[in-house]
Amino acid sequence: MTKELDKKDWKILELLCTDSRLSHNRIAKLIGLSKNAVTYRIERLKKRGIIDGYFTIIQHELIGISDYELLLKINASKEQEQALIKHLKDLPNLMVLNRLSGEWNFVMEFGCKKIEDFYKIIDESKNKFSDIIDTFEMHPILYPYKVEQLPIELIKQKEIKEFKRTNEIINLDKINQQILFELNKDSTIPLYQLAVKTGITAETVTTRIKKLKKEIIIRNTAKINLNKLGYDLYLVMLDTRNLSKDRESALRSYINLNKRIRYAFMSASRPLIMTYFAAKTSEELDEFLTQLKEQFSDIIMNQKYLFVREQYKYNLFPEGFLDENNK
Repeated sequence: MTKELDKKDWKILELLCTDSRLSHNRIAKLIGLSKNAVTYRIERLKKRGIIDGYFTIIQHELIGISDYELLLKINASKEQEQALIKHLKDLPNLMVLNRLSGEWNFVMEFGCKKIEDFYKIIDESKNKFSDIIDTFEMHPILYPYKVEQLPIELIKQKEIKEFKRTNEIINLDKINQQILFELNKDSTIPLYQLAVKTGITAETVTTRIKKLKKEIIIRNTAKINLNKLGYDLYLVMLDTRNLSKDRESALRSYINLNKRIRYAFMSASRPLIMTYFAAKTSEELDEFLTQLKEQFSDIIMNQKYLFVREQYKYNLFPEGFLDENNK
């Protein structure tokens, strides 16, 4: 068990990662503590940096957003690298920016309504930093397998909510866009504050959130700092071959049931599965890679991993998702 975290702490983290909008009173009843004790423990987890905020996970494709993963290799001085990081962080459609150690220097994730918008972002960035960009590799996300926050130590295996595979697009009006934008900044925001920000009543906000949860919201969750829990994060890339529907289903099930996998998706550019694996030791990573090789040697052609050194941005509903008249 992670030092200084007891079973009650882990249960609180599990509940907040399952639904961050649970009241402290409700959490207290579920784990057998007083409301004041729950509040104290949550504040302690926040002060230690283990809870790093609260946000909302939604299925982007259902609102017409396509996601793109981009790997970037550079040859730059420290000052040039910092200038690039600032430029990338300021891009309104950038959701995730991580610094890597290994073959690639950065991995980032964008969300765009039109592929032309993504190409424009890449072209402008490439031209601005052409003197330091060696190469890049783009992976449109065909479909996600799993999005989680918490590597589970003391928690029983829970059901993974599957992402829908559909061509249906849900058109968000201005108010629903604003609700999702605010929930992504802080998914624990009180209803009365959401009502003020959106100009509708708290009762209407409640109704809209319930409908959004039914249609596109995967989860309101806490953002967990893995390093504070003693974990390192690795980007594991799996090149596959002869990927039949049955074997992909088996691999997908393995990924979804693996407690250490935080995020995974299938690339649309080639049969590549990218996963983010949390490990406390290199032996745990080796064991994971060995299990994959043993169980899926017929479909995994190559596997490699990169160490995630630092995260500069994590925002799954950035300003670029808002319509122009809603910014």
